[in-house]
Amino acid sequence: MARIPSAALPLRLHRLSHWTSPWWFSSAGAGDQGGRFGLPTPHGTCYLAENLEGALLEKVLRRPRQLVAAEQLTGLFHVKVAVVTPAPTADLTAAAVTGLGVNAEISTGLDYAKPRAWAAALHRAGWYAVRYALRGDSSLRQRGVALFGRAGLHRRAPAGFRTSLTTLDPVEAAALLERRGVGVHPIPLARDLPLVPPSG
Repeated sequence: MARIPSAALPLRLHRLSHWTSPWWFSSAGAGDQGGRFGLPTPHGTCYLAENLEGALLEKVLRRPRQLVAAEQLTGLFHVKVAVVTPAPTADLTAAAVTGLGVNAEISTGLDYAKPRAWAAALHRAGWYAVRYALRGDSSLRQRGVALFGRAGLHRRAPAGFRTSLTTLDPVEAAALLERRGVGVHPIPLARDLPLVPPSG
Protein backbone atom coordinates (compact mmCIF):
# COMPACT_ATOMS: atom_id res chain seq x y z
CA MET A 1 0.00 0.00 0.00
CA ALA A 2 3.06 2.27 0.15
CA ARG A 3 2.68 3.04 -3.57
CA ILE A 4 -0.80 4.54 -3.11
CA PRO A 5 -0.60 8.34 -3.52
CA SER A 6 -1.86 10.48 -0.66
CA ALA A 7 -4.62 13.00 -1.44
CA ALA A 8 -4.38 16.64 -0.40
CA LEU A 9 -7.82 17.34 1.06
CA PRO A 10 -9.46 20.74 0.54
CA LEU A 11 -9.94 23.00 3.55
CA ARG A 12 -13.64 22.17 3.61
CA LEU A 13 -15.77 19.13 2.80
CA HIS A 14 -19.54 18.96 2.34
CA ARG A 15 -22.45 16.66 3.08
CA LEU A 16 -26.24 16.95 2.79
CA SER A 17 -28.29 15.35 5.53
CA HIS A 18 -31.83 15.17 6.87
CA TRP A 19 -30.36 15.02 10.37
CA THR A 20 -28.55 17.53 12.55
CA SER A 21 -25.98 14.85 13.47
CA PRO A 22 -24.43 14.09 10.06
CA TRP A 23 -21.66 11.78 11.22
CA TRP A 24 -23.19 8.44 10.26
CA PHE A 25 -20.66 5.68 9.59
CA SER A 26 -22.41 2.81 7.81
CA SER A 27 -21.09 -0.75 7.70
CA ALA A 28 -21.07 -2.94 4.60
CA GLY A 29 -24.15 -5.09 4.10
CA ALA A 30 -25.84 -6.98 1.29
CA GLY A 31 -25.84 -5.30 -2.14
CA ASP A 32 -25.15 -1.56 -1.88
CA GLN A 33 -26.17 -1.35 1.79
CA GLY A 34 -23.42 0.50 3.59
CA GLY A 35 -22.05 2.17 0.48
CA ARG A 36 -19.29 1.68 -2.05
CA PHE A 37 -16.38 1.75 0.39
CA GLY A 38 -18.24 0.20 3.32
CA LEU A 39 -16.23 -1.64 5.96
CA PRO A 40 -17.39 -4.68 7.91
CA THR A 41 -18.60 -4.12 11.47
CA PRO A 42 -17.51 -2.82 13.92
CA HIS A 43 -16.10 -0.29 11.44
CA GLY A 44 -18.00 2.00 9.09
CA THR A 45 -17.67 4.70 6.45
CA CYS A 46 -19.00 8.28 6.25
CA TYR A 47 -19.31 9.81 2.77
CA LEU A 48 -18.46 13.45 2.06
CA ALA A 49 -17.88 15.55 -1.05
CA GLU A 50 -15.30 18.19 -1.88
CA ASN A 51 -17.93 20.83 -2.70
CA LEU A 52 -21.68 21.45 -2.52
CA GLU A 53 -22.23 20.34 -6.11
CA GLY A 54 -20.67 16.98 -5.32
CA ALA A 55 -22.80 16.64 -2.19
CA LEU A 56 -25.91 17.27 -4.33
CA LEU A 57 -24.84 14.58 -6.78
CA GLU A 58 -24.46 12.13 -3.91
CA LYS A 59 -27.83 13.01 -2.41
CA VAL A 60 -30.17 13.28 -5.39
CA LEU A 61 -28.35 12.11 -8.54
CA ARG A 62 -26.74 8.81 -7.63
CA ARG A 63 -29.02 7.39 -10.32
CA PRO A 64 -29.60 9.28 -13.59
CA ARG A 65 -32.55 11.68 -13.46
CA GLN A 66 -33.81 14.52 -15.61
CA LEU A 67 -36.06 16.02 -12.96
CA VAL A 68 -35.82 16.54 -9.20
CA ALA A 69 -38.81 17.48 -7.06
CA ALA A 70 -38.23 20.83 -5.34
CA GLU A 71 -39.54 19.27 -2.14
CA GLN A 72 -36.47 17.00 -2.05
CA LEU A 73 -34.28 20.04 -1.50
CA THR A 74 -36.29 21.50 1.37
CA GLY A 75 -35.52 20.36 4.88
CA LEU A 76 -31.99 19.30 4.01
CA PHE A 77 -29.08 20.45 6.14
CA HIS A 78 -25.89 21.59 4.45
CA VAL A 79 -23.04 20.30 6.57
CA LYS A 80 -19.74 22.12 6.07
CA VAL A 81 -16.79 20.22 7.46
CA ALA A 82 -13.62 22.18 8.13
CA VAL A 83 -10.50 20.05 7.72
CA VAL A 84 -8.38 21.16 10.69
CA THR A 85 -5.91 18.28 10.64
CA PRO A 86 -5.91 16.36 7.33
CA ALA A 87 -6.40 12.62 7.77
CA PRO A 88 -4.17 10.27 5.72
CA THR A 89 -6.30 9.82 2.59
CA ALA A 90 -5.57 7.36 -0.22
CA ASP A 91 -6.13 8.98 -3.62
CA LEU A 92 -7.85 6.45 -5.88
CA THR A 93 -8.24 9.13 -8.57
CA ALA A 94 -4.48 9.54 -9.07
CA ALA A 95 -2.98 8.34 -12.35
CA ALA A 96 -0.41 6.28 -10.45
CA VAL A 97 -3.02 3.80 -9.17
CA THR A 98 -3.60 2.54 -12.73
CA GLY A 99 -0.50 0.39 -12.38
CA LEU A 100 -2.01 -1.19 -9.27
CA GLY A 101 -4.99 -2.52 -11.21
CA VAL A 102 -7.35 0.34 -10.38
CA ASN A 103 -9.49 2.10 -12.99
CA ALA A 104 -12.63 4.26 -12.89
CA GLU A 105 -14.78 1.21 -12.11
CA ILE A 106 -13.73 1.47 -8.49
CA SER A 107 -15.73 4.72 -8.35
CA THR A 108 -18.47 3.98 -10.88
CA GLY A 109 -19.05 0.21 -11.02
CA LEU A 110 -22.29 -1.27 -9.74
CA ASP A 111 -20.51 -4.21 -8.11
CA TYR A 112 -19.26 -3.02 -4.72
CA ALA A 113 -17.12 -6.08 -3.96
CA LYS A 114 -13.87 -4.64 -5.37
CA PRO A 115 -14.06 -1.14 -3.83
CA ARG A 116 -15.00 -2.68 -0.47
CA ALA A 117 -12.02 -5.02 -0.66
CA TRP A 118 -9.78 -2.02 -1.38
CA ALA A 119 -11.35 -0.06 1.48
CA ALA A 120 -10.74 -2.91 3.92
CA ALA A 121 -7.12 -3.31 2.78
CA LEU A 122 -6.45 0.43 2.97
CA HIS A 123 -8.03 0.63 6.41
CA ARG A 124 -5.85 -2.22 7.65
CA ALA A 125 -2.79 -0.46 6.21
CA GLY A 126 -3.50 2.62 8.32
CA TRP A 127 -5.29 4.92 5.88
CA TYR A 128 -8.12 6.98 7.40
CA ALA A 129 -10.00 7.81 4.21
CA VAL A 130 -10.29 7.30 0.45
CA ARG A 131 -10.64 9.96 -2.25
CA TYR A 132 -12.69 8.79 -5.23
CA ALA A 133 -14.68 10.07 -8.23
CA LEU A 134 -18.42 10.61 -7.83
CA ARG A 135 -20.43 8.33 -10.10
CA GLY A 136 -23.21 10.89 -10.53
CA ASP A 137 -20.84 13.21 -12.41
CA SER A 138 -20.52 12.11 -16.03
CA SER A 139 -17.29 14.12 -16.37
CA LEU A 140 -15.77 12.26 -13.37
CA ARG A 141 -14.28 15.56 -12.16
CA GLN A 142 -16.23 15.76 -8.90
CA ARG A 143 -14.58 14.07 -5.93
CA GLY A 144 -15.83 12.38 -2.81
CA VAL A 145 -14.09 11.39 0.41
CA ALA A 146 -15.01 8.18 2.21
CA LEU A 147 -13.92 8.57 5.84
CA PHE A 148 -13.38 5.47 7.99
CA GLY A 149 -14.43 5.25 11.63
CA ARG A 150 -16.37 3.34 14.24
CA ALA A 151 -19.74 2.18 12.89
CA GLY A 152 -22.87 4.07 13.90
CA LEU A 153 -23.91 7.64 14.65
CA HIS A 154 -21.27 9.98 16.07
CA ARG A 155 -22.54 13.00 17.99
CA ARG A 156 -19.30 14.89 17.48
CA ALA A 157 -17.02 15.39 14.51
CA PRO A 158 -14.03 13.03 14.36
CA ALA A 159 -10.66 14.33 15.53
CA GLY A 160 -9.20 16.76 13.02
CA PHE A 161 -12.57 17.96 11.69
CA ARG A 162 -14.98 20.72 12.72
CA THR A 163 -18.63 20.86 11.69
CA SER A 164 -20.96 23.78 10.93
CA LEU A 165 -24.60 23.27 10.00
CA THR A 166 -26.95 25.43 7.92
CA THR A 167 -30.17 24.83 6.03
CA LEU A 168 -29.54 24.08 2.36
CA ASP A 169 -30.24 27.06 0.11
CA PRO A 170 -32.77 25.60 -2.37
CA VAL A 171 -32.16 28.38 -4.89
CA GLU A 172 -28.42 27.69 -4.98
CA ALA A 173 -29.04 23.94 -5.12
CA ALA A 174 -31.52 24.29 -7.98
CA ALA A 175 -29.07 26.47 -9.93
CA LEU A 176 -26.33 23.84 -9.58
CA LEU A 177 -28.67 21.10 -10.77
CA GLU A 178 -30.09 23.12 -13.65
CA ARG A 179 -26.55 23.86 -14.83
CA ARG A 180 -26.34 20.10 -15.42
CA GLY A 181 -29.60 20.06 -17.35
CA VAL A 182 -31.58 18.64 -14.43
CA GLY A 183 -34.87 20.45 -13.88
CA VAL A 184 -36.22 21.29 -10.42
CA HIS A 185 -39.99 21.62 -10.11
CA PRO A 186 -42.51 21.32 -7.27
CA ILE A 187 -44.82 18.32 -7.13
CA PRO A 188 -48.13 19.53 -8.62
CA LEU A 189 -51.15 19.70 -6.35
CA ALA A 190 -54.23 17.69 -7.25
CA ARG A 191 -56.20 20.89 -7.89
CA ASP A 192 -53.63 21.94 -10.50
CA LEU A 193 -53.91 18.77 -12.56
CA PRO A 194 -56.16 18.87 -15.62
CA LEU A 195 -59.22 16.65 -15.56
CA VAL A 196 -59.30 14.24 -18.47
CA PRO A 197 -62.71 12.74 -19.23
CA PRO A 198 -62.82 8.98 -19.70
CA SER A 199 -62.58 7.83 -23.29
CA GLY A 200 -65.54 6.19 -24.97
